[in-house]
Amino acid sequence: MKRAKQSKEEKALTFWLLALLLYLALAQFVLGSGVGGPIRLNYLFLFIVVMLASPRPAVLTGVTLSLLFLLADYALGQAKPWHLPWIGGSSLLMAFLPIYGKGRMVPAVVLPTAVCAVLWRQAPELWADLGQGLLALVAFLVIPTTTIGRWEKRFTAGLAGVAADNKKRVLWAETAARLRGLGAFFRELGRTFKPVPSEEAGAGKEEAFAVFQEIADQNCHSCSKYDFCWKERFYQTYRELFTLLGWVEMGVKVNLSHLKGHLAEECVKKETLLTTVNLVMEQERTGHYWRRRYAEAQFFLAERLTGVAGILNQMAETAAINLDYAPESEQKLSRALRKAGVAGAQISIVPGGNYGRTRLLVEKRPCGGAQECRLVVAPLLAKTLGWRLAVTSGECGREGEGRCHFCLAPEPEYEVHSAVVQVPKKGNQVSGDSQRMRIIREDLFLAMLSDGMGVGTAAARISRAAIKLMEEMLTAGFEKSFALQSLNSLLLLATPEEEFTTLDLLLFDRITGGVELFKVGSAPTYVKKGREVQVIRSASLPMGIVPRVDPEYYRDFLDDGDLVVMVSDGAASLSASKEDWILKALKRSNETAAEPLSQYLLELAWIEANGEIDDDLSIIVLQIAAGGRRAK
Repeated sequence: MKRAKQSKEEKALTFWLLALLLYLALAQFVLGSGVGGPIRLNYLFLFIVVMLASPRPAVLTGVTLSLLFLLADYALGQAKPWHLPWIGGSSLLMAFLPIYGKGRMVPAVVLPTAVCAVLWRQAPELWADLGQGLLALVAFLVIPTTTIGRWEKRFTAGLAGVAADNKKRVLWAETAARLRGLGAFFRELGRTFKPVPSEEAGAGKEEAFAVFQEIADQNCHSCSKYDFCWKERFYQTYRELFTLLGWVEMGVKVNLSHLKGHLAEECVKKETLLTTVNLVMEQERTGHYWRRRYAEAQFFLAERLTGVAGILNQMAETAAINLDYAPESEQKLSRALRKAGVAGAQISIVPGGNYGRTRLLVEKRPCGGAQECRLVVAPLLAKTLGWRLAVTSGECGREGEGRCHFCLAPEPEYEVHSAVVQVPKKGNQVSGDSQRMRIIREDLFLAMLSDGMGVGTAAARISRAAIKLMEEMLTAGFEKSFALQSLNSLLLLATPEEEFTTLDLLLFDRITGGVELFKVGSAPTYVKKGREVQVIRSASLPMGIVPRVDPEYYRDFLDDGDLVVMVSDGAASLSASKEDWILKALKRSNETAAEPLSQYLLELAWIEANGEIDDDLSIIVLQIAAGGRRAK
């Protein structure tokens, strides 16, 4: 019967098994006795095999083999303390050092060897082991490159692609599992820190009793009429003191004029009693304030932890998607590139999920500066996939040195041109308004405008903090509503004084043209499409006042030539009449460019204000322009 031909994978696994068996045999074969004991050649063999099994891109093959050899050592009882950092560290460095060619093996072997020599220098057996590793390195460097190439293929043939796919799937699965675990941990933390609701009525009675008891302890126990006031006439004393406490609760500092009835006639320590009442209530107010702040902080922590748990679970679901079709699609796209003459092309698909769009990671041989990534690879894959691609990042290797790595992502359909004009209140050098515009996630345009309470430096401090915190949260991938509520809670906790700020948050998708606008206590925003102007107003309170914010939400799609105008209250409230001067100006103007329109609105603002700006004024103009395919 004719024997079936072995596949490449079977051949590679056969070589692995033979190498392991030979290693086990050498571990039992003793050449002689030296300073540290019996001399064997198993580690010389091990290091040569691991170096041969660590070519790029199948670098993790050597790591896998080294782990197998280490397990064999432990099974035979021959493992030493330095074996794991020495063998495992060397194989990991072989895998991840950013050096190509034989030279990668020198630091990969020498560095762990030096560390082990320092840490275990007193162990006699150490030097015989380390010497074998260094001898293996010398032998590897002497072996001709062509011979090394042939043996590398023996160990890794047929496994590079499978190992890469399996590695990717395992990494995705492990990442998703860890994120779910972290999500469960943060959710449990949220439950732990969530304030337990108390019985308000019972708590109020206990607090009132404690206040009366403290007044009696501090003022009345040493008085000769204590029994008369607090036993015979307890109810009357209680009512009159309760009236005094009510005055203090309203912010009044009580004096003799507030003392009525039995206490006014019978109390022999009136001045001391009134001082005690004022002092105890002041302490109670302070304690109540900090108890309230503590409860708010507890609620904030519990809510944020629960929110983080939701984000981690969402990331876990994102990490787990598209694993089934990705390897097949990657192979198909890689073959298409190689057929087109792109040498050594390998493609990895990175699904974006809820945090971005699918990207393609491309690895290929260097093109010698011919811009093959932009001129050949991107157009070819765009034609295959049916959507336009752009090179977003990359690292080009020079001819004969390394490989080219770059990322392809959907090319934006739209561009955003912006212009900003800001004028501080007359007499101030600093505007209390803050603004920020940037691109996040490569395809999302972010614009924010915040108007802090008041004017000048104090207002600028809180508005800048709001802008910076929101930018960091959105850049990190936090969901918009969660980020808004978090920012509001942070402002409540961070500003014990009555400080607040407004916020306009705009996100424009440069691929689909979709726009989202969140408005929290802010001045109107204007969206102009052709001659039509839509005004989006906010009826919510600013941030930093109430525990939860209820932003005004607007969603639409913008196209080439559309305009968005965001203003602070200093611009919106200029006109003495009830007429909206900005709306009127936008309907009348034919200007569609961002910079000229912003200057035109600023000139009109000076006219409306009669040459004197009484509040910080900010105007942001965003102009949507078709780019890429649509511009042609």
